[in-house]
Amino acid sequence: DEQSDIFSIIRAGDLLVHHPYDSFTATVQRFIAEAAHDPNVLTIKITLYRTGGDSKFVDSPIISSLIAAAENGKQVVALVELKARFDEENNIIWARKLEKVGVHVVYGLVGLKTHTKVSLVVRRESQQLRRYVHIGTGNYHASTARLYEDVGIFTADEEIAADVADVFNYVTG
Repeated sequence: DEQSDIFSIIRAGDLLVHHPYDSFTATVQRFIAEAAHDPNVLTIKITLYRTGGDSKFVDSPIISSLIAAAENGKQVVALVELKARFDEENNIIWARKLEKVGVHVVYGLVGLKTHTKVSLVVRRESQQLRRYVHIGTGNYHASTARLYEDVGIFTADEEIAADVADVFNYVTG
């Protein structure tokens, strides 16, 4: 629904997406892009394994949105996996770009490969904070979302959001 903001759609009920049958651009990319520009969003936290684009020539839409979010004064945290096979160089370059604009970049956990695909958005709504979450099996990468079958869920469920917040607190603490 292009008429509604992504947050009102998620508030209405959990949204299950199945890529490539559901548009990655209209769901996942939209979630991060709207969060980056929404004045009520305070925080975006995300894990990055593969993000798309060629870090030297073509911007990743997800990275561009995270940069915009940081430039818009939001707290942005990105866990960047450096052991993403064939994308190590891109991920280092993306991480440096993110750090330059003030994103808190975490380089995974020693001895572990972080292959999770999860994002958390904290938004101010009517004198309270509400957390929105995306959890998926696919990377934050538009091209691979058109090639592989992946599923994802968007939710504002408080128990799930609390668990995701705990994950980010653990990896950034």
